Amino acid sequence: MTDETTRKEILAANTQFYTALAEADFAAMSELWHHSPASECVHPGWDRLRGWPAIGESWARIFRYQGALPVQFSEPVVHWRGDMAWVVCYENVSQPQEDGAVQISQMIATNVFERVEGRWRMVIHHASPAPPGTIQPRTWRTSLN
Repeated sequence: MTDETTRKEILAANTQFYTALAEADFAAMSELWHHSPASECVHPGWDRLRGWPAIGESWARIFRYQGALPVQFSEPVVHWRGDMAWVVCYENVSQPQEDGAVQISQMIATNVFERVEGRWRMVIHHASPAPPGTIQPRTWRTSLN
């Protein structure tokens, strides 16, 4: 397998995560995550969650109460060693305002994947608010490819 093929597979897994988040698709989110007691998730402003049962319940609650989220990722930086990979990227969330304007919120995320039985599975997601002034919409992509 070439480095470019591996990179594309990891980015496809990262894209799957943001598609599931944007569509509030619990089945797709569950399919992506490694259902392991060692998996961890830190949502912005939350304490860390350990193990798929806690992580899965958090996504179910988020999707139930928040619904779909207009989110795209940008500027992904991909690294891997063997069967472990990590992607550091921006999460760009657009929120329509009453006056018709769109407010942009930006997080910085680290997504860690492990290749399990030939598929890249998420094992860690950690998102934190980006510092004020770092939003750069010019870097957004209309396509996640």
